[in-house]
Amino acid sequence: MTLPVRGRGWNPWKELMTLQDEVNRLFSQALAPVSSTALFEGDLVPPLDVVREGDRYVVRVDLPGVKREDIELSVLNNRLFIRGTKKHETEAKEGTYHRRERVFGSFERVVEFPDPVDPEKISAKFTDGVLEITAPLREEAKPRQIAIEVK
Repeated sequence: MTLPVRGRGWNPWKELMTLQDEVNRLFSQALAPVSSTALFEGDLVPPLDVVREGDRYVVRVDLPGVKREDIELSVLNNRLFIRGTKKHETEAKEGTYHRRERVFGSFERVVEFPDPVDPEKISAKFTDGVLEITAPLREEAKPRQIAIEVK
């Protein structure tokens, strides 16, 4: 950390606010509560979208490089658990890495649906590295029209 040089234009309050922002950022990263839609384990955190389409939820998860047999889905108490492993490819013995950004390992994402879904009717398909899960709502969660009687 470099100390500011006092002189023309030096504002100690600005320096204090910068320090406070940095401390807040560090604490928010370290102590942030983990929401049920963002639970993860390991280094790999696949991005996902959850969309309500009519009387169903559709969850799309980007899983490039993951094989279908390395993905596990389960449902418990209106929560969808997506677990899997992206296995490390065999490294070439030749050459030296200059940059290594791709992540391998296990992952877990949990999606808690706001409305009750029917676990017996959940379906999933895996195409071109995108896992798409369709979770229909239970009958009692679907909106229904109520007729108004005029007297």
